[in-house]
Amino acid sequence: MSPNPTPDLILVNGKFATLDRANPQADAVAIQDGRFVGVGTRQDIMKLAGAQTRVIDLNGRRAIPGLIDSHMHIIRGGLNYNMELRWDGVRSLADAMRMLKDQVARTPAPQWVRV
Repeated sequence: MSPNPTPDLILVNGKFATLDRANPQADAVAIQDGRFVGVGTRQDIMKLAGAQTRVIDLNGRRAIPGLIDSHMHIIRGGLNYNMELRWDGVRSLADAMRMLKDQVARTPAPQWVRV
């Protein structure tokens, strides 16, 4: 645990794999600025809470942080980048339809528009 952390978020009553052979499971974690600052028992972690700390009860569910998908298709992605429509940042149906229309104009026949 970090010295004197005041976490933004505490998750309690959960199942957390620690990958520590001496202590493989924890039931609570504390997070500050997107980083773990405490892992352990609910009793220990709740001692770290401040007045603004949000506490979420996981009701016995497992939490899996930071999944990273290492399965990539770099070549296909590079070859088809301009033929794929990405919805990142779309705020309305009208914007989405405009983007789709623009992508159709860019996509050569007989290719499909990929979203």
